[in-house]
Amino acid sequence: MLRPSFRRFFVVGLCGAVLMTVPHLAQTDPPVIVAATQDLGAIGAPPGVSARDGGASVRLDDKILWTFGDTLFAPAVADGAHLRSNTAALADPDRPLIVSEPLDSRGAPYPFLPFTADEAAYNAAHASLGDRVALWPGSIVAAEDGSGLVFYDKLRVEPGILNYIHLGIGLAHVDPDQTMAVRDPGLLFGASEPSFVSAVRAGTWLYVYGSLAGSRDLAVVVGRVSFAQVRERAAYRFWDGVDWNADVMRAVPVMRHIPGALTVSYNAYLRTYVAVHSEALSNRVVLQTAPALEGPWSTPIIGFTGLTPAKDSVDYAAIEHPELSTNGGQTIVITYYHPLGSLKGELRLVTVTFS
Repeated sequence: MLRPSFRRFFVVGLCGAVLMTVPHLAQTDPPVIVAATQDLGAIGAPPGVSARDGGASVRLDDKILWTFGDTLFAPAVADGAHLRSNTAALADPDRPLIVSEPLDSRGAPYPFLPFTADEAAYNAAHASLGDRVALWPGSIVAAEDGSGLVFYDKLRVEPGILNYIHLGIGLAHVDPDQTMAVRDPGLLFGASEPSFVSAVRAGTWLYVYGSLAGSRDLAVVVGRVSFAQVRERAAYRFWDGVDWNADVMRAVPVMRHIPGALTVSYNAYLRTYVAVHSEALSNRVVLQTAPALEGPWSTPIIGFTGLTPAKDSVDYAAIEHPELSTNGGQTIVITYYHPLGSLKGELRLVTVTFS
């Protein structure tokens, strides 16, 4: 069975394909020209892992922490499972493709975000029905104490194709040199709120981007909070087109046609903010720029086109890794998920150099 986020891409991608003629929001001309790209290869994985997507990362101390979503492997672990909802690995910043991670006695990676007892019991009781709770890691932000703050999406994956229910966004923290995080109790954002799983730190502020449920043009809204209050839901304010508003229902879209994963960072070389994401129903990775984190965002430009994927599939989940950029941001690093066939795939790493 395909990873639900892969199936989600086709749902939102189809909507995006239908509506690609819808005008974008107010835009600025992108002050960026791509001069060169280079495919550096696939991120490593244990021998038994056939696929894992996601790929959010952060530098903690002297290591890069890679996190992944659904991870498929063989042989099964002791409980008979061939799937982890999430995993993680460590790498040297100078050799980001070479990863290491603890493995169990059967060579399977451990989960990055452990289930609660109730979640594990639910999954055990419904395993034969193909119904499960999943936890997908999103952005990881470095904190002052050296740990990483993890935003993750909690959802239920039900039987059938494209059948899942968003339950909310939670927080966790992970210490340097660790591949297992500790989850905060409860959820930060609920099921009826945008899926604020993409985060970026800007000084003392933390900004979060989330897709609007049911948005036909794949709209994304933005909120912000003092980093010191990141765990306080009531402290968040959302961009309403004029100011930051406490009512999330008044948030207005700042980007559209975003089919899933999204990263935003400040690029010192370009002296502007850069958003990276996949293009709907396409193997292309695109970039947008803006003078402020709330926009206005430019018309997307093509960063590069991914490798041709397996038949009836498409590359997806393109995200940037600012901690790996070089030359003051002139060269940035992007990963995307590249399907290789039934239950097989890899995360490929590409550099993009600006003129």
